[in-house]
Amino acid sequence: MLTKTRQKEILKLLENRGSVTLQELKDHLNTSESTIRRDLNTLDAQGKLVKVFGGAVAADNMSIRDEQVSRREEKNLEEKRLIARYAASLIQDDDFVYLDAGTTTGCMLDYISDATTAVFVTNAPSHAQKLARKGMEVILIGGRLKQSTEAVVGEEACRQIEKFNFSLGFLGSNGVSERSGFSTPDQDEAMVKKRAIERIHRCFVLCDHTKFYKVSPISFAKLEDAVVLTDSAPQGNFQEMPNIVEISEDE
Repeated sequence: MLTKTRQKEILKLLENRGSVTLQELKDHLNTSESTIRRDLNTLDAQGKLVKVFGGAVAADNMSIRDEQVSRREEKNLEEKRLIARYAASLIQDDDFVYLDAGTTTGCMLDYISDATTAVFVTNAPSHAQKLARKGMEVILIGGRLKQSTEAVVGEEACRQIEKFNFSLGFLGSNGVSERSGFSTPDQDEAMVKKRAIERIHRCFVLCDHTKFYKVSPISFAKLEDAVVLTDSAPQGNFQEMPNIVEISEDE
């Protein structure tokens, strides 16, 4: 197989899978490990993939637009529930909690104990309604309602958040990248997330495995600014980072 053809096939596999091992590439391409390593070195130098120990992962993918909440709610639902259940277990009765808008943070509502005396602040009207129906004390941030994500955003929302000191906070992110940190497509939404993180003592970002190596136009925090709760971190550096927590079914 010609070099360019082989390298195109490697990139095609990465596009479909997100990550590949050396053994998988050897079997698929029927070629030697030394040849595969040379291809990976070349493609890594060109910025077309990220070479990691034992294989490669896809280079950062740009995600420009937010999907409607209705379209995102059913995606990777089991993974979201796994993350959300663990996240909800971290809330103690005396916590003052910030809960970001989003489908994974929304899943947390099913697992937050009705008996908790924690106080919640959120920029998601749907989250606030569900918490209120469960009999919990909740503060809804005011401002402009963004239709696609059903999140309250803008300067007014930021000013309100700046008044609070949260003991605990849970946020979502469209992308997680070593280089770009946490990112989202909308500038106003990024501003609210940034302000919230600045006011949170213990901050968690909830991301299923599909969010890694993705980048949206606006970064709102560095990767080290929060603990990432995920169902599975991709091969490579993410698995070695102390602030990346992989949740198992047993937790």
